[in-house]
Amino acid sequence: MSAIAIDFGSSNTVLAYWNAVTDRPETLKLDAISRPYPYGFLIPSLLYLRDPCHDRVAIGQQVINSGMISQDRRYFNQIKRQLSFSAGFTPEIDGVKVTPEYIGELFLSQVFEHVRSKQILTSEIIFTVPVQSYERYLHWLESCSQRLLEHSPTARIRTLDEPTAAALGYAVNQPGSLVLVIDFGGGTLDLSLVRTPRAPNPTSWGDYVGESGKPDTKVEVIAKTGQVIGGEDVDRWLVEDFIDRHSDSSDPSIAKGNILLSLMERIKISLSDRATASEVFFDLNQLEGLDITYSRQQLEAILHRRGFYRILQTSIDEIVNRAASKGVLKMDIKDVILVGGSTQIPSVRDLISKYFSRANIHTKKPFEAVAHGALMLNQGVRVRDYLFHSYAIRYWQAQLEQWQYQPLFLRGQVYPTRHPMEVILRASQPHQEQIELLIGELEKRAAGSTEVIFDGDRLVTQINHEVAETFMPLIDSDTPQAIAELKPLGQPGIDRLKVLFNIDASRQLIVTAIDLETGRHLIVDRPVAELR
Repeated sequence: MSAIAIDFGSSNTVLAYWNAVTDRPETLKLDAISRPYPYGFLIPSLLYLRDPCHDRVAIGQQVINSGMISQDRRYFNQIKRQLSFSAGFTPEIDGVKVTPEYIGELFLSQVFEHVRSKQILTSEIIFTVPVQSYERYLHWLESCSQRLLEHSPTARIRTLDEPTAAALGYAVNQPGSLVLVIDFGGGTLDLSLVRTPRAPNPTSWGDYVGESGKPDTKVEVIAKTGQVIGGEDVDRWLVEDFIDRHSDSSDPSIAKGNILLSLMERIKISLSDRATASEVFFDLNQLEGLDITYSRQQLEAILHRRGFYRILQTSIDEIVNRAASKGVLKMDIKDVILVGGSTQIPSVRDLISKYFSRANIHTKKPFEAVAHGALMLNQGVRVRDYLFHSYAIRYWQAQLEQWQYQPLFLRGQVYPTRHPMEVILRASQPHQEQIELLIGELEKRAAGSTEVIFDGDRLVTQINHEVAETFMPLIDSDTPQAIAELKPLGQPGIDRLKVLFNIDASRQLIVTAIDLETGRHLIVDRPVAELR
């Protein structure tokens, strides 16, 4: 039996397992669906839906090899983005509503079919998730994983955020080191500042790291932040630039095809190692080949116009400022770990190297560090962590005639909580029969942050130029997590319900509700949601 870690990425997916013979993580290669050498361990996060009625699909390199990268509604990329950020677009194919959750499950199901063909028996699956993931993504991942493990019913399912996994994957051996992980992949930019355990013997770190009475063996997460931007945006910007510069000589409809997008991805990757890169695009409408050539200088000019460097700089400033509020200065950060394909862009490395000129910059495992680090959980490592999101309860403000949000726990809250958060609620209308408890994530995004939206049927990233506050229920609809029935009926202007909120060691939000008029406990220590 073996543990498997899955880094389900926006552009590529990486799997690793714990080799019991060598007692170390090993990257898993699935030849039928992986990229060719030298990236044979990378599985393109692509799916082509041949028949939704019978779940017939092609995934990964199969899609590329079969020439299915075209303007076709059955072709799906950016699967992880659509799972992480609900944008409200659901296509219908052959009479079947094709949701992101359905596509994501099909993709992972096929991946596991290939894993089973390797005769690897799974005892535990560890999924890594971006720090910007909403609860809907985590909830889907958990429910989906149970179905994926139908052939291994005794296996465990665990999750770990990607930056923390990367820090563990690079195994920085200096006790008590401050490590900044910059995970810049195809769809997200995630930053996490962690402190390695203080125990002088690194071999003891795997004994037990967490809330165990052994403070010297704790991995501590000091600060996190993230943005929705990555290499897929760069590919799209290159396509748009090419179309703009060749509008007189080519059909604008080629911008909608995925072949051109794939060529731009190859050019972007090539420009990481050389000053210029070229590809040839054959335009079927014009029946001629179009030469595509870009220099590294041209790419950097496009990134500058699109605000790419500004977003990266803002994110680094944000995590440095959050660390400073906890007494950690920029000069204290001695190790910076770069993971994800977008960290291969030379100008990205230059910006980070200049910003952290006194730190050691680690770049050797940009694609494998996350999956390798996640496997450390299987070796007994547990992470002392805190909430990344802020949470609030929604209530109706009758005088303003609008919803208001009462904060419960702010980002940075360490769990489990020692004392409950107490909220007093009133009825908002005469003779009210019940009070609904609807909890969600309350997020305030600074000016210059990013969000994902649909432009037609295409996912795009846009920059917010103003401060924005959003409330997202922990499930997709406005269904409350709990309902307190009022007997006798509630009346406005009178304190009626005392609600106590706690977070346990498993990040479960625990609710107790007491009727102040009757003294009855209407809800007692009920788990209502898993927080992140």
